[in-house]
Amino acid sequence: MPVESCSTLIAAPRRLVAGVVRDGEAADESLRAVGHRYSAPVRLLVPGDEVVLEARLAPGVRLPYRSRIRSVGVDGMVSELAGGLAKGLVHTTTLADRPGGTVMRDEIRWRSPFGPVGRLGDAILVRRLMRAMLAARGEVYRRRAEELAGAPAVVGAAVVRDGALLAAQRARPAELRGRWELPGGRAEPGESEPEALTRECAEELAAQVDVGERVGTDLPVTTSGGELVLRMYAATLRPDSPEPKALEHLAVRWLTARELPTVAWVDADLAVVGDLEALLHPTRR
Repeated sequence: MPVESCSTLIAAPRRLVAGVVRDGEAADESLRAVGHRYSAPVRLLVPGDEVVLEARLAPGVRLPYRSRIRSVGVDGMVSELAGGLAKGLVHTTTLADRPGGTVMRDEIRWRSPFGPVGRLGDAILVRRLMRAMLAARGEVYRRRAEELAGAPAVVGAAVVRDGALLAAQRARPAELRGRWELPGGRAEPGESEPEALTRECAEELAAQVDVGERVGTDLPVTTSGGELVLRMYAATLRPDSPEPKALEHLAVRWLTARELPTVAWVDADLAVVGDLEALLHPTRR
């Protein structure tokens, strides 16, 4: 089985690199840099999503492939062929902490569908295409992650009580009205991210929370003011906290794990539904 791989050292934390790995905009940029095309139904990929790659073999000649995301998280991502000529194609991205940042290792394995002739094509054409794709991917993902390392952060609180997650329904802006999100916001100057979440929950929900560990990957978010990084933290209500109420939202609601996929989340929070389900069922993590 042919294998092509590429490793890239990125001067950024692993959770942030993991967010870039699942970012369709980064995939699109890296593939277009070497003449290919990319499309996906969402920007931030989750397990089960399918993406389409149109590989440019020669001027005017493109070969389409569909790839399905099998897993994604802080340790990387795995996708597998869902449609196309190659057989058994699997793309594995592995992330590991290293001094100075994160090593991203991409590995692509496949089987030729055309026997000996196909293996000759693998050696001459396919390997060359794979090498170019992986090299461009490493360069684009490194640049994007290192740029985001200096971007402003927005923080969200995954507040859990009795096996349910607190969600808030947005009132504004108009294009997001009615959709659901985790409470949170930007940190003020001199304020730590946990301190920002404590303040935001008090201001938005009249609730007092204790902020715990990080949840899931960092997520790149584009706003009218530029690129931001969204970070999620687990949290719990303090014993003396009032019941959360919608001071700045349309409503608040406690969601069970079964209900999490049923509400209309804002796009960035939709990307962490799987992590939130695991948070509600810690034995499954």
